[in-house]
Amino acid sequence: MPYVDFGEKVNFNSSQFLKLKSKGDSIKFRILGRPFIDGKHFSKTPEGEWDIKACPRINEHGKCGLCDQFFSIIMKAKKTGDKTLIEQSKKEAEPFKSTVSVYYPIINRATEEFGVFQTTMGIREEIEAEAALGTKVLESDFTVMRTEVPGKYYRFSKVDSAETSPLTEKELAQVEKFKTIKLDEIVSGTADDDSNVAIEANTEVVEDYAAEI
Repeated sequence: MPYVDFGEKVNFNSSQFLKLKSKGDSIKFRILGRPFIDGKHFSKTPEGEWDIKACPRINEHGKCGLCDQFFSIIMKAKKTGDKTLIEQSKKEAEPFKSTVSVYYPIINRATEEFGVFQTTMGIREEIEAEAALGTKVLESDFTVMRTEVPGKYYRFSKVDSAETSPLTEKELAQVEKFKTIKLDEIVSGTADDDSNVAIEANTEVVEDYAAEI
């Protein structure tokens, strides 16, 4: 997907980060540019508080000690070929997993406002599948609904072209506003430059981890 050239930074507040928080919540949106991928490690302190660390493997394509611990535990068990030990190793390695969020710059078609949609790798894969089919993803509207159905926590769909209205004057003004925003200074993580971020087996694609924080 093409990327927009950024100019000067403008004010941006947390209310513009959009997330489906409850069952039945939905959003209809137009994507404005490529997403950002953000990896984190979550653990509990002895006091029961969340300890959140950025994952340099995902965010910077660098080395991550926590990920290394995960791989070490899993690979040691796999070398034995023992299925029971392999399953046990997954539980042992659980604290070292990373979680991933995907952030898309969008126009919220309901409010006609610019925002950053926080979603999952599963939704990203659905959007990539549409692009692979030839869909012009920056000219189409999509909807996502939080269903909480096991195995399909969110429902994604492309809006039929016959039901896709042109951007309004207000929305076009929001598009211009987006061009002056430096998303890399707003969203931690890394730009999905090639739409093919390498996320190895230790990444836990958590559908709703933020709700637990």
